[in-house]
Amino acid sequence: MGSGTSVPLDGRGAPGYLLRVSGEAIAFDLGPGTVHRWSAAGVSCLDVGEVYVTHLHPDHIADLVTFLFALRNPYFKRTKPLRIIGPVGLMDHYRGLMNQYGYWVEEEGYELSLTENRGMVAKRDGYTVTSRLVRHTSTSLGYRVETPDGRTFVYSGDTDTCEAIIELGRSAQVMVLECSVPDERRVEGHLTPALAGEIAAECGVEKLVLTHFYPLFEGIDIVERVRKSYGGEVILAEDLMRIEV
Repeated sequence: MGSGTSVPLDGRGAPGYLLRVSGEAIAFDLGPGTVHRWSAAGVSCLDVGEVYVTHLHPDHIADLVTFLFALRNPYFKRTKPLRIIGPVGLMDHYRGLMNQYGYWVEEEGYELSLTENRGMVAKRDGYTVTSRLVRHTSTSLGYRVETPDGRTFVYSGDTDTCEAIIELGRSAQVMVLECSVPDERRVEGHLTPALAGEIAAECGVEKLVLTHFYPLFEGIDIVERVRKSYGGEVILAEDLMRIEV
């Protein structure tokens, strides 16, 4: 849905991703504007059955309130259960929304469940979701989704290089890695093109999708820097881009 960051940049919305697997629509992160972009992608709020949050920075979760508020609208009569899974602190975040908005974000007509984790393996009907703590905040998560036939999607959220993201990414068909800043502007807790390439090479992924671009890349050939270590397919994410796993 969005390939950018917290910084407003034309053509790059805040982080939000949607995966269709085994007939389900699964969301990863809810940056500002994500819920409205679902509609632009032809996905209704009623279609999304699970939301996986990587961490609680506003650019990754601010649209949770928008989602819950939309489901109060009489035009959206949801009956399908909604699962929201995220890091430690998710429940406190939700309680804060309830304290602020009350009735307007409370579930009606459907079952809402919220689950915190520090790493998990969750078996669903037709796919398995694995999470691991990654190197950003102390509770940040990365996710791996795998089907019984071995098709695998990995999303890093925000992270620095770490063993957990290597474990999640092993032999994935599609690995979505953040690529926040150029190599010469590296900051703790984020990846650069060179680091992302090294991770993808070590994991042996088929397609590397880079995303979460801050406005520092003008005039920089990102793919060239990735190619120093990774020889597979490299895709620079764009808003509303569709990729087959």
